[in-house]
Amino acid sequence: MKLLLVMLVIVMGVDAGGAPPSISVPQGNNWPEPVSYIRSGTKKTITCTAKGSATLKYRWTVDGNPVINRVNQVEFSESNGTLFIGERFEVSHSGNYSCVVKNDYGETMTPYLQLIRADSGNLFPGNQNTPAENIQLNQYNHYALECKNKPSSMPPLEISWENGTMNSLTFTMTEEVQPSNRLVMQPDGTLHFLWLTSADSQYFRCVGTNKINGVTVSNPQILKLNVATGQDNNRAPEIKYNDDVTVMAGEDAVLTCIFSYYTKTGETLRIDWTFNNQNLGSGTKLTLPKVKVPDDKQSQAGEYMCEAHLVGVQPVRAKVILKITSPPEFLPAEKPAHLSSPVDKDATFHCRATSYNAYQGPPVWMINGKPLIGCPPFFFDCGQPIEGYSRCIPIKQFCNSNPDCPNNADEINCPSKTCPEGTKLCYDACIPNAQTCVAPATCEFPNFSCDQGKKCLTRSQICDGIAQCGDGKDEEGCAGKAMIERGKFRLNSQRTQLTIPRAQKTDVMCVQCLVSNKYGNIFGDGCLTVIDKIQIDKGPNATYDVEPNMEIVIDIVARTDPDWQNQMSYQWFWYMPVTTPTGDKIIEKQQLPPTSSYSQYFKLSMSGKELTFTIPDVKTPVMEGNTAEYDIYQDLTDDRLFSINISHQFDHRVVNFTVKGKELEKPKPVPVIKPAGFNLWFIALIVGILVVFIVVALIICYMYRNRGGTYPLDKKEKKAGNNPEQELKENDFQDVGRVDDFFDDTRDAETGINAEERPLSSGMEDDNGYHFADDVNGSKFQEDGSFIGEYGEKKAHHSSKEAIV
Repeated sequence: MKLLLVMLVIVMGVDAGGAPPSISVPQGNNWPEPVSYIRSGTKKTITCTAKGSATLKYRWTVDGNPVINRVNQVEFSESNGTLFIGERFEVSHSGNYSCVVKNDYGETMTPYLQLIRADSGNLFPGNQNTPAENIQLNQYNHYALECKNKPSSMPPLEISWENGTMNSLTFTMTEEVQPSNRLVMQPDGTLHFLWLTSADSQYFRCVGTNKINGVTVSNPQILKLNVATGQDNNRAPEIKYNDDVTVMAGEDAVLTCIFSYYTKTGETLRIDWTFNNQNLGSGTKLTLPKVKVPDDKQSQAGEYMCEAHLVGVQPVRAKVILKITSPPEFLPAEKPAHLSSPVDKDATFHCRATSYNAYQGPPVWMINGKPLIGCPPFFFDCGQPIEGYSRCIPIKQFCNSNPDCPNNADEINCPSKTCPEGTKLCYDACIPNAQTCVAPATCEFPNFSCDQGKKCLTRSQICDGIAQCGDGKDEEGCAGKAMIERGKFRLNSQRTQLTIPRAQKTDVMCVQCLVSNKYGNIFGDGCLTVIDKIQIDKGPNATYDVEPNMEIVIDIVARTDPDWQNQMSYQWFWYMPVTTPTGDKIIEKQQLPPTSSYSQYFKLSMSGKELTFTIPDVKTPVMEGNTAEYDIYQDLTDDRLFSINISHQFDHRVVNFTVKGKELEKPKPVPVIKPAGFNLWFIALIVGILVVFIVVALIICYMYRNRGGTYPLDKKEKKAGNNPEQELKENDFQDVGRVDDFFDDTRDAETGINAEERPLSSGMEDDNGYHFADDVNGSKFQEDGSFIGEYGEKKAHHSSKEAIV
């Protein structure tokens, strides 16, 4: 019993670890060509391949219904998924095909692939022996030759024209009509003669060709143009065709402007195309290859101008409006994708799309191909869930007068098929027989159509909290409403998120979402794999108590699901206090090792699993002014918070730890020996004395530099044998008066302010220095100007009072 239980647990564990199928072909689960035409009598093979655990089983659906294998028509292989189109593929086999793959862990599918039997339909109606229709025309006028009663065809027939002759009731082609500057074809095949000539009096017929299967059918109605002589007058350009164009994004847009005109001189008409005042080219047609859905960077949708130019005539303008349509498009990163989610964590799939100028319904979600909320195309939603899933019926059972939904929702608001007496059916409504049937106005965006086109709501009536459509479609998928619970699944009110709360190993599944608008739909799928969470077998301590010159090594050992074990990354962080430019103090998370000066204290292993932290040494005692080591120590260990982040794409773990350093003695102030104090007055006195000495020294220096020349007279005299000192003693100094007194012979006495009158002294006779001028040759003077020898003889006094200088 114990052994059986163990084996059962092992089997269940393996089962829970299996992988649901994943489409590999078509690549990216996206058909390269979503529409494919099948030629009659040809074979075609379509490949569908998936990967996944255990045995994969394939099946195909068409318009939501199972494909039934029929030899030479449509067959598929349950083992490899290949779809075989046989030679007898009929129009009834045309539809939207999808490949569905299933194993024990889930079910997935491809988007729809539209397969269409290329068929030219019936022949042109009428009898081949029908007489030609005569048309009377005038020369130089315009005429449009219409190809009537075109049969249905997939794809539509391409029309061409032939001219020829009639023998009795049999038409014989002469040549195919070729476009020219006078003959222009509009898109539906109507042939325009810009002006008629007599050469146009011929038999014409239109021919339709299916380009896929190559089938060509001819219109039995022959048209005979009879062109009579007309007025040869010039005609200014006149617009004859400029229909607006609607094209699907990704296709070529062909815009056409046809002007009729005529000139006697044969000038050629030129048609110029512009868009937003930019020239795009010339010609009757303008082709825009593979137009794009407009966005905030570009837009090709809008009003195009065609302008006809003819010499001597004012230009004539016309416009063609281009409308671009598109199925919904997924927003970036909002498409369902394969998801691995750890055990006990919520697993969420996204499905968010946008539509250009069209309303889209809320996403339809399916779990393993089974509708969870909403119904896929070709099915009707009864609006009454069963066991948490949608109740969907084939669309062919809708409004068939036989209720298939428990709440009869499929037979409500159905269009009328019969009308009471006195009334008639007009566009699904009964009106009085006397009333004219008028087609209802088209409900175009931004208006909203519902109840099979019976109602057209304005934009303001959508999601206004009041259901005005019979099926409540105007209030589906609105933002801001309550969450939607479907069994164990949870959706937001817009249905753009599907969540599996606290996913378990048994929640392996595939999900699909489909978003539709009036122009088409998009499909997304993804599978859920529940994996083991990241477990930390060896982690850091909650706190590390450290001290200077210490080294700690933190080693991490973690494990997770085997598929992601080698994908785990390890990132280390610390939280540093920093000052912002505004002066605020904040805590900043920084990755280790840091790029700052702290990097020398951290070392990370190549695997990132081991961090070595070296605590800086601090010499004690720490003195103020020399605290660099102390400051770094404090920054690194002051209850510093660190963290290790272990993660892979789908899970992560964060563990915090603290490093707390041993408290050190705070820095001490450096001792300072202060000099003895002096009184300020004493300092001022010293400074004053210094200033006085400096001034005196400057004065002495100045006087010395400016003294007169010095002559060595004493030494010279003694050398010459004279004794100047003795002579000075004997003669003393003489009293010298005014200059005038020397030459005043009449003055006999010398007076002073207080002195008595006395005779003049004989100082002039004794003034031996006066008569130097007698030595004309300078014999009594040395080279340096010193006087040598005896004084000259005394001269007589001048009789004049003037002094001779």
